[in-house]
Amino acid sequence: MKYLPAILSEDHPSLSATERAYAAIKRQIIELELEPGAHVTKSALERRAGASTMPVREALTRLQRDGLVQALPRSGYRVLPVTLKGTRDLCAFRRLLEVEAAGLAAELGCPAGDLARMEELLSVTYEAGDMVSVDAFLRANLEFDAIIANRCGNDMLAQSIVRAFDELERVLRITLASLPFSASSAHQRREILEAIRDRDPAAARAAMRARTQTSQDQIIDKLVSHASLAEVSIGLS
Repeated sequence: MKYLPAILSEDHPSLSATERAYAAIKRQIIELELEPGAHVTKSALERRAGASTMPVREALTRLQRDGLVQALPRSGYRVLPVTLKGTRDLCAFRRLLEVEAAGLAAELGCPAGDLARMEELLSVTYEAGDMVSVDAFLRANLEFDAIIANRCGNDMLAQSIVRAFDELERVLRITLASLPFSASSAHQRREILEAIRDRDPAAARAAMRARTQTSQDQIIDKLVSHASLAEVSIGLS
């Protein structure tokens, strides 16, 4: 695929020191090794990334643009927290983009190899709290959606969707730790696949709209159990 979410990206020898530092710190944020709201120093991030000062500084500039870290005057950096409002906004943004991408992918058609791979990915499940199985599920789930994004025929749309996946993955790692696997959500993903296979744009949009709305409802319900106020930061406790 041309556009890959971070969870599917691989380390290449051709990457610059800045790109390696950026990828390393970003993965630690997404995978919650650096917890939401955590305060870290640049020297600590240099050790974590195994990189020198300049690449880490440049990586942090990119991570600030991504909305993942915030520079603190004379006291390092803060990993930006997950909030209910931010999550609602992210889920709504994701829905707008993915609904259109599903319709376009159905209209243009997907190669048989992509359809077969999506069929395989539907079989992946997870056990709540088992982060090995959660990681495998996230890889499968995001690859499923990335295939659709890459087949929508619009590079800007595909890139926007894939970028949103990285922030969404962090939220999902928080919620899936205690959210049971949903058979109904799996059925909704199958409906998306079947609509794309049938070259039915209207059905693909409807199925993706239903699936992303269900996902948002499940995520928000689970996050609410972590907090009592709509704007509060969500931690891991």
